[in-house]
Amino acid sequence: MIKSHHFSAILPVSQAVYQWTDQDFLKLLKTLVQQVGLNTVGEMAIAFQPQGMSAVVLLEESHVALHFWPEESKVSVDIHVCDFQHNNYEKAEQLTHLLTLHLSSSDHCDDWHHLSLIR
Repeated sequence: MIKSHHFSAILPVSQAVYQWTDQDFLKLLKTLVQQVGLNTVGEMAIAFQPQGMSAVVLLEESHVALHFWPEESKVSVDIHVCDFQHNNYEKAEQLTHLLTLHLSSSDHCDDWHHLSLIR
């Protein structure tokens, strides 16, 4: 049996985020993924013209995707992890807190939605 956890949010961004490049977003994702104990196996980031960007980190456990809309002052984040070899719920939940602290003008995680599935 495999259990999977999906967290998603659209967060307000802090002013500091407006100065970041697509590589800054990617570096943040990789650093925080490693900090919580998940395993990066691939990555990609792209900046859009005239504005915005997307960054994705592929995980051994699944993925983390981030999309920044500066014209809306919002960032959407999608975290999906599976429990194939370990229970990764707490790691994913910790990642929601860290991403909120680093990206948002808010320090609480009320904007996150969570869904767990058993396959």
